[in-house]
Amino acid sequence: MSPIEYLYYLGYRVDRSLKTSRRRRLYARTVSVGNITLGGAGKTPLVISLVTEAVKRGLRSCILTRGYRGRAKDSALVSIGNGPLIRWEAAGDEPYYMATRLKGVWIVKDRNRYRGSLVAGGMDIFILDDGYQHWQLERDMDILVIDANRPFGNNRLLPLGRLREPLDAMERADIILINHSREKRADLESDIRRYNTSARIFYSYYHPSGLVTPGGQSLSLARVEGKKVLAFSGIGSPENFLKTLRGIGLGIAGHVPFRDHHLYSGEDFDMILRRADRAGAEVILTTEKDLVKIRKHAESRDCPPLYALRVDLEIFDEKFYDIIFEDPGGSDD
Repeated sequence: MSPIEYLYYLGYRVDRSLKTSRRRRLYARTVSVGNITLGGAGKTPLVISLVTEAVKRGLRSCILTRGYRGRAKDSALVSIGNGPLIRWEAAGDEPYYMATRLKGVWIVKDRNRYRGSLVAGGMDIFILDDGYQHWQLERDMDILVIDANRPFGNNRLLPLGRLREPLDAMERADIILINHSREKRADLESDIRRYNTSARIFYSYYHPSGLVTPGGQSLSLARVEGKKVLAFSGIGSPENFLKTLRGIGLGIAGHVPFRDHHLYSGEDFDMILRRADRAGAEVILTTEKDLVKIRKHAESRDCPPLYALRVDLEIFDEKFYDIIFEDPGGSDD
């Protein structure tokens, strides 16, 4: 461990020690979803999948989220299950996007998740979005998401690597979901088992299910078949987005990457349009999270058809949801 990593590690240990000493419990079942690396593992699609299943099972469900880069202070009610109640700038891009997709689910943005939970009464289950490092709350289950394509980066802590915690933090997980993989990864499972011998391991991948227009209309993927596509994205794992596009047979004429959670300006969109023109692109494709933030710029400009790719998380083992919603704990006996 380098000196700069060691300084980060010391800060991490102090922060964790202080916050775990004052842990509180919410009044309803609490499931945390998170990872030990910087973004892009697939937390948000998993959160959407979990609460969708919870609603199917008749559970009153609430997502508690930090709402990264959202401007709202204190507790902000993003949705009570019928679409967004506040603008994306206040909510943050991911909470707002989830509010556009989810029906019958409450979403509360607050850095203090305990305070946020008090806004939502009568819930059966709380899902902590990006909650693996939210030390202040007890939870009934920890779900750790790992990106099969780049599990731990270069295995180094921030700021020299992508790890938010040391690898032994995997020991806290009750369930580990290896995302972006249709096949078992014996090598990765072996690495995981060095730190956690009891967690159940599942696999998932993204299934493209359609397109979304800036106005929110759902369209078939047939709209982009055979078209030259320019892609752009401001997400944690742009390479996975491109892999998904190529996986459905799209011809990618170019890709414009931005930083995760990028706030698009009019100049950014003009640059995207110039790149599309130079590449001869007939369609511009992005993610649903990015479409939320680029929409106002697209509506005021002449541009090729702009769509977001809608993806759903496919989990191979149907027991996954039963374990989460029916078992009191997530680890093997």
